[in-house]
Order: sequence, then structure tokens, then C-alpha cells
Amino acid sequence: MSTREVATPGNRPGLFIGLYDRGKLAKQPDFYDPYFPLRYLEVPKSDHIYKRAHYGLQSGIPDEVDFALYHLVQISNQRWDKFKFEGFPLLAETLMEKAMEVSVLSAGVKWELRYDSRQLVDRVNVLNTIRGTRDILERMKRIPVTIPQDTLETYDFNHLLRNVKEATLVLRNMVLLTENAYYVSRYAHGLLRDFLVVLTNIPNQPRLNEIKNDALDVAEEVTKFMKTDPEDPLWISLLGCLESSDRAHIVRALWALTHFSTELDEPEGNRAMDRTPKQTLQQLYYHTLLDLDKDILSGALDYWYQYTLTPENVETMMEVFSLPIVFVPRMIALLSYEAQPTKKETVLQEEKVAPPPSEIPRVPPELLKELMELSEPERSSRWLRCCFVEDADCEITQIALWQAYQSRFADPRVPGGSVLPAAEFIKNVSTTFTNAQAQVINGPGAATKFIIKGIRPLEAAYTSEGFPYLYCRWADETTPSKKCVRAFASPTDLRSHVFTEHMNLTATDTPGRYNLDKADSPIHTCLWDNCTKLRSSGPSADTGMVAGHISSHLPDERPADAEPPSSKRPVLQERIVRKWFYTDTPVTETGEPLGVAYKAALVLRNLARNLPGGTAAQYDHLPWKKAVFLSHRTKIVELWERNRSLRRELAELISIIDKEDEY
Repeated sequence: MSTREVATPGNRPGLFIGLYDRGKLAKQPDFYDPYFPLRYLEVPKSDHIYKRAHYGLQSGIPDEVDFALYHLVQISNQRWDKFKFEGFPLLAETLMEKAMEVSVLSAGVKWELRYDSRQLVDRVNVLNTIRGTRDILERMKRIPVTIPQDTLETYDFNHLLRNVKEATLVLRNMVLLTENAYYVSRYAHGLLRDFLVVLTNIPNQPRLNEIKNDALDVAEEVTKFMKTDPEDPLWISLLGCLESSDRAHIVRALWALTHFSTELDEPEGNRAMDRTPKQTLQQLYYHTLLDLDKDILSGALDYWYQYTLTPENVETMMEVFSLPIVFVPRMIALLSYEAQPTKKETVLQEEKVAPPPSEIPRVPPELLKELMELSEPERSSRWLRCCFVEDADCEITQIALWQAYQSRFADPRVPGGSVLPAAEFIKNVSTTFTNAQAQVINGPGAATKFIIKGIRPLEAAYTSEGFPYLYCRWADETTPSKKCVRAFASPTDLRSHVFTEHMNLTATDTPGRYNLDKADSPIHTCLWDNCTKLRSSGPSADTGMVAGHISSHLPDERPADAEPPSSKRPVLQERIVRKWFYTDTPVTETGEPLGVAYKAALVLRNLARNLPGGTAAQYDHLPWKKAVFLSHRTKIVELWERNRSLRRELAELISIIDKEDEY
């Protein structure tokens, strides 16, 4: 029986990322010796791999611990949505205890975990894992760091370092599942706090950097279920990470700090933010200046949003910053962050173009002579290009087109006077005009209409150079045909024809000049296209006057470098459009704003709400809202007008500013 591999969330987790809408993904370690796992691939079939790994880790036997951590990394990466702490008692505690052995590497001290808070122990390396060790930072300061700066490692050092990285990675992968994050923060909160404090305060060395990053990832997921206070060692440790030179530490620390107690119903769950040190506030402001780092900028604004929710914190900010000169202008500048220019149009008057000609232009004798010298299907293609043009809005019936073609060329008396069959001719139309299509339209009742969609007749036949033929419109009532049928390719030829053949003028030696002496009798008049100007007065002998009048009917001379005219239909009524230009902040699928600009608007709104109600002595005793926002009100109104996504938030901000004083 043949088998084939099928992609599943287990063997191809990358293909199923979008199904879970997760900000982070479980990952595999990148520090393995390529031959290291081969010792553990053959697992006895009678053992349950989950239990084997669970008990092997708790056994403390080095080989069993190596086996357990290797498979727990694989399980937490491939089965993160199924692997839960509640099914494996003490697994979380054992992993944290193993990860905390990083202190053995950095200081040569192993932490002792006590689960009975009634037994007081004075040793510096003893931790209270029930409620957390409040003085753990003081204890860590009393332990000297002994890890060398060089990268030369013993086998035992490297082996323990790998175990610590694996244990931390397993915890990081597992708490990405909300149930696991809630479980460990509720049932192991004391040990969890000490674990995070220890790992976020390890020495800054490249070989330990992955451990610290994974610990901060764990902190981001679990702090939403944890309370904190100003003396909380974990809070203090995360604030310390904001001073790090590693961008990853700053971003993860900001996320963890702003997530504290967000999933708890206790309004006083995060009491630590109210006592943020002034130095940290300055550092957070510096983070808002990093326009090129969206993650740090967004995390800093999250912190500022929560911090400005209380009036006491706003008063502290007034001691640290000059709000109208430093802080508020920066927040206003961020209102345009990632704004996309957009345009809205309102049509006040639709464009109207002239209707297409109802008749197919006649072929001048000069053009007909050229066409009759060509063979089919080139002749029909040339005729189509001279008499028709592509127009997506127009159409012509196939029968009218075929009859016009037949009437021009189906004359057996003329050499070459044969035509294509109807089917071939219609096919040649689509070949000549790429956008022309033969269509069948079922009309009302049994009527069926066969059309060519996408072409229209020209007002006049065109030359091969793209210029329209100039038809002579002289109507001589003394001749049988009454109207001249000649057409010419240039204005010069038409002018020569009219003056010499219809007015009987004599050309001079100068090209384009004619003898304009007065005639002996009144013989000159204008018969151009029903012109009546000279008919009422009768013929005239003034040759110059009549020739000048007739010249007004004739087209001007064409320059040698003239471009062919456009074949578009003339516009009878211009399209009138009113345009509005905006710079909109990105929005979600439901139309709600998001991102840095939205957060900056919320910070400004909180600031306006919680400013003191008195006057500012340093600003000429103006009310605080007026002192802080008056000079920026015009800019805020301008942004309200141009940024439709933030209109609700900015309108509320303007309302709060104007509520105290109207100005």
C-alpha cells in the first residue's frame, strides 16, 4: 500500500499560523549539536512519551533529564495547543526549578526552594516559593557573579547551559496557550515570580541572551493574570530592562509591564505604575522618539496610556516634562504616524461626449484608388483603419458594416473588385481592432441583433498618416451632382482645388498665391456648404473680397511637424468633480483605528481629562488646559479634518479642551 505525507499542525505548524491568530509561535532551539538528539530517537513503544518525559525530568538523572527536555521541546513546539500543565502535576515547577539553575553558571549558587513559609531560613539562596521572595533582589546582590567573560566552556558548563535553555524554551512555548499561562500564574505564582526575577537579572552575555528573551516572553504572557505593586521585585526587574542596550529586552519588557493585571477584575491590580520613577518616565519619553522602531514606540505609548489614566500621574509628569513644549507636541506629531494619503471624489456633473456618427464616412476617390491596388484581407483592414476607430462605449451592427464594405469594393467591373465572404470579413474586423468583439444580443421577443462591440465610424476618412481627409463642400447648382465629391489629404491641396476649379483663379509664380484682380463682370460668389452671406447680394466682381471670405471656410495650413489629431469624440459637457484629500490612520476590518497614531490620540485625551483644574503660575496664570493645549489647538483641528480615522477621538479631545474656556 502506498502512502503520502499530509500536512498537519503537528508536522507543518507553519502552514497553520493564520488559524490561531497568535502574536507569537512556539519554536525549536537553535543551539543543538546535530548529533545530540540521535541518542534519544529510539523510545520503547510501551512507554507513553508524555509521561516518560514528565517523570524523567523529575527524576534528576542526567540522561533522563536530557531525554525529557529534548522531547518536551519537540512536544511544546508541535503540540502546544494540546499540551497542558494541568495534566502533568509539578511539571511547571520542575521546569522553573531547572531553569533557575542558571545561577549555578553565573554565580556558582543553586537556589533552594522552600514550600513551607513557616520555616525561616537565613541562607541567602533560599526562596519562598509559596508567596514569592520579596527581598530576592537584595539576596541576589549579595551573591557575587563569577561567570567568566570569555566563551571557553567546559563540558559540564555547556551541558547545564543547554538544559537551562531547553527548560526555559519549553516554558515559553507552553505559556503561549492561555490556559497554561493562567494555570502557572495561579497555582505556582510564588515560584513564577522568583523564576522571572532570577532570569531577567542574569548577566548580559550573548550565550545567556536567549534565556533572558524567553523569560521575558513568559513574563508577557503571565503578567496579565498577576497583580503587582511598587515594591514588587518582578516589576522593578522589568523596569530595569528598559535601560538595556538590547532592543529585544526593551520591547518584551514594555509588553510585560503593560499587561499586568489586564485579565483581572481588580481595579487596583496594578498599583505599581502610579509610582514609576521619574528617570523611567524620561526613558519612556525617549522611546517615543524612535520613529523607525514601531514595536518600541507602540509599547511606550501603551505604557503612557495606562499611566495618564489618573490625575496624580499627570501631576508627576508636569514635574518631569514641560507639557506644552516637550510632551504634547511629540504626541501631536505621532497623530500622523503611518497615515496613508487617500482621496475622495464627489461627481457634481458627469461628462457628456458627442454621440458617434450615424453614417460611415465615404471613401474619397484618391483613397479608393489606393485601396483597390491592395489585395484582401489587407484591403479591408486598411479600409477599416481609415474609416473606423476603437471606442469601448460604441457599437455598430454587423449588417451595416458588411453592406458598407460591399458597396465600396464589390464592383466586378473594376479590377480587383472582389470582396471577402461575410464570415471572414467579420473575423478580420476583430483581427484589425484587438478590442473589437462580435456579439449577439437577444432583443425583446424573437429579435436578435448581431453587432461589433468596441468600434465606431469616424467623422471623416483618415489617411495612413492619421490625418482626416478634408472634404470639399462646394455645392454648385449648375452641375448635375450639385455637390463636389473630392477630398484631399492636406489643406494646401484643398485650397488649390477650391480656388482653381471652383473660383477659376489663376495661380501666380509664387506657390499658394493667386491672381486676385477684379473681374470684368460679377461672377464670384460663395457656394460653400449652404453659406448665405454673399447670396443675398448676388455675385461680385471683387475677387479679393470673395476669396478672403471663402478662405474663412478652409482649414489653416498644417505645419510640417504637426502631430495627428486625436480621434476621441468631442466633449460636450465637462466632468466636474470635487476632491477631498485625507491622510487616514490604518483601521481594522470593522473600521476601528489602530496603531501608534490611535494610541497617541488616547494619551492626549487622557492628559486633557486629568490636567489640574487650577491655573499655571509659570504660564501667566492661565488655566492648565489652556496653557497646555491652546498653542496646539489649530494643529489638532487640522488633523481632525484630514484624518477621518481619528475624528471621534480628536473631536472628544477638542471638546474637552474647549469645555473649560471658549477661545
